[in-house]
Amino acid sequence: MQLLTTDADLVALLTPAEKDAYIGPQSTMLDQVDIVSETISMDFDSPASGHLTITATYKSGADHFIIKFFSQLQSPVNSDQGQCRRLTLVGDAHTGIIIALLPQSENIHPSDTHNPVTTTTNIPELSWADIQQCLETTGNETVWQLQNQGFKAFSRLDVIIPEVIYLPFKGRGDLHLKGAHKSGGDIYVFKIATAFYNNSACGLTPSQGLMIAFDAKTGDPIVVLKDEGNLTDLRTAIAGRNAAQQLMPEAEVTGIGVLGTGVQARLQVSLLKDLYPQCRQLTVWGHTPTNTATYAREMTQNGWQVTVVASPKQVAKTANLIVTTTASEVALLAADDITQENTLVIAIGADMPGKLELAPSLLKKADCVLIDSIAQGKDHGNAADALHNGVIVESDLQEFGDFLNNGLKNPQAAKKLKLFLSSGIGVQDLQIVQAVLAGS
Repeated sequence: MQLLTTDADLVALLTPAEKDAYIGPQSTMLDQVDIVSETISMDFDSPASGHLTITATYKSGADHFIIKFFSQLQSPVNSDQGQCRRLTLVGDAHTGIIIALLPQSENIHPSDTHNPVTTTTNIPELSWADIQQCLETTGNETVWQLQNQGFKAFSRLDVIIPEVIYLPFKGRGDLHLKGAHKSGGDIYVFKIATAFYNNSACGLTPSQGLMIAFDAKTGDPIVVLKDEGNLTDLRTAIAGRNAAQQLMPEAEVTGIGVLGTGVQARLQVSLLKDLYPQCRQLTVWGHTPTNTATYAREMTQNGWQVTVVASPKQVAKTANLIVTTTASEVALLAADDITQENTLVIAIGADMPGKLELAPSLLKKADCVLIDSIAQGKDHGNAADALHNGVIVESDLQEFGDFLNNGLKNPQAAKKLKLFLSSGIGVQDLQIVQAVLAGS
């Protein structure tokens, strides 16, 4: 990734049309109907007070897109001094990859007549290999506990999570930008995740992404984690693993089942293998026979006794710990499919509006429905459909963080039908970055 040092460097990367669209006068931008632009903001109160604004802009047909971060934080040491930080990211609109960044800073004091703008000369970058080494140094137990701490803080309302920025690239893919800050925490984190489906043709993976950690006292970017989306996959898998640890004791597991054969199906089962060393029965259902056969061979090589079945319902007949990891838009499991009273379903795949893995009837039947975020669940994934159709009400849900803080709302559900619904929230990204930094 190229580190730019001046505005001239930024201009040199852009075509004349992009220059007008991205760094020209605001009035010029607004006059261009082929521009998609989204702006979000968040306020800070501790450890420094202030404001952050982020704008992402894409001109249809352009070769590049731009994301601008602008923070104004009051110095926690000198209350008379303000700290302005700008970070401009340039992305390749054909692949979704961030190719350059321009960090700039300005300290403002009322007595100063001139406040020079300076550029950060170096921002450390960590590759996926670097990140894995850091996490190994931190240690699994700490990584897992940091995730639980994040859920707890989120449900205590100690986490600031702004709106999500979404940029569509017609015919190419899309971009999501989301972030989080824990009140009083030393850092805040933003993640950029893209999915460009034609990347394979040029030797790149469709999913690309990075995370940036910022100093919460100054707004300075302190490290770029070029994880290519792997940290999102990992923190998602850890959420399922932690839910299983809390909700299904090893002695009560009769068999493990998985719907889907992709990345999450592999990661989730890998973490469950260490959590349940006495259980090696794995029942698998997948959409595509070829992919399912490949997955079954891999899991067999990893020490599982694998049974491939023809329907999700057959998974539920043999397993009472079931993980759903598909991108389905129709329900795969309904109330009548669950016949074992003591069953835990960890639903991971329905992470966006329109996705659905569990029928509303299953949510209605459940003795306990835990969810990462009730607010997000109103329009994301499995809970949204059940809520919109009046099958359940909001009070039927309990946030996972509230459960970790206070126990089950319905203690009698401990050995009955339990669901954990995950669509992913920003505090998980914040905490996985904390884990990386702890080992750096």
